[in-house]
Amino acid sequence: MSGKPLWLRAVHRVERTVGEPVEAAVRTETYFDLMTKATRATRSAKRKVVGTSTRVLHVLNLPASSDIRGLREQLSRMERRINQLSENVAELDDAPPRRTPTD
Repeated sequence: MSGKPLWLRAVHRVERTVGEPVEAAVRTETYFDLMTKATRATRSAKRKVVGTSTRVLHVLNLPASSDIRGLREQLSRMERRINQLSENVAELDDAPPRRTPTD
């Protein structure tokens, strides 16, 4: 006995029976051509669905995902600017008062 359980040997045998032809198939030019065409078709379909849904949402006066994304980016910029201004104010508060010529 090789020390491996019977069930494990059976699983390995089935895996190799199925795996070898699959591995050979995914190394062919035909496979790569099919994958390229499938990727392009998927991308094109997604683009059409997103475009159509965006137009429908805008007709209904509702925001689309691109609108929400733009608002999030704008909000992030504003938060960064507010943080920067807060730091500037804190620095001014910590600085000694300036003397004016009238003092």
